Amino acid sequence: MLRLARLLSVVPLVTLIGCAADTSDGDDGDDERTQESEEALSSACSISRATILASVSGGRKTAIERGYTWWDEQVSYSQSRYHNGYRTDCSGFVSMAWSLGTSYTTADFYSGGGQSSPLGSYDSLRPGDALVRRSNGSGHVVLFLGWNNSSHSSACVLEQNSTALDMEYGTRTTSSLHASGYKAIRADKFN
Repeated sequence: MLRLARLLSVVPLVTLIGCAADTSDGDDGDDERTQESEEALSSACSISRATILASVSGGRKTAIERGYTWWDEQVSYSQSRYHNGYRTDCSGFVSMAWSLGTSYTTADFYSGGGQSSPLGSYDSLRPGDALVRRSNGSGHVVLFLGWNNSSHSSACVLEQNSTALDMEYGTRTTSSLHASGYKAIRADKFN
C-alpha cells in the first residue's frame, strides 16, 4: 500500500514535467515563441475561405484544404505530439498541408530543403506557398493564403503559432514579415 501511495504521488509530478517541457523551446529549436510571434496576427482575413479556395486548383487547393482541416479541428500546438502522422508545430503543419510525408523543421524549409525552394520575392507568392524565418537557432513558418488587400500590405495566413495560441487564421502585415526576416518559399511540387 505504501508503494502505491508513493507511485500516486509521483504521477502528478511526471504530468507537470511533461506539460512544462511541452511549452518550452523544442529540442530542434524549431519554433520561436516570442512576443512578436504571439502577437503577429494583426486582424481577420478579409478574403473568405470560399474565395481563397476558388482562386487555386490542384495541389495548391489540396494544401489549403488540408490546412483548414487543422484550423477546423483546432489542433493544439506541440513539438512532441503528432496528428495524422505530422508533428503539431508550425513546420509540421506546413509539412502536413503540403503532403510531404514527413515533418520537416523550419531549418529545412529555410535552407531550401524540406522539398521546397525559395522564391525571389513576396510578389511571387501564390496561395498555398509559405513564409519562413530563422534566427538564433529557432524559427517559424506560416501557410500563405493570399493578399488581404490590393496594396499587398498584409497577407492572409494559416499557422500553428505556439502553445499559447495554437492554430490561427488571420493576417500578418507585410512590413512585419519583412522586418522579422521572413522569406517566401514554395513546395517543389508546385513549381
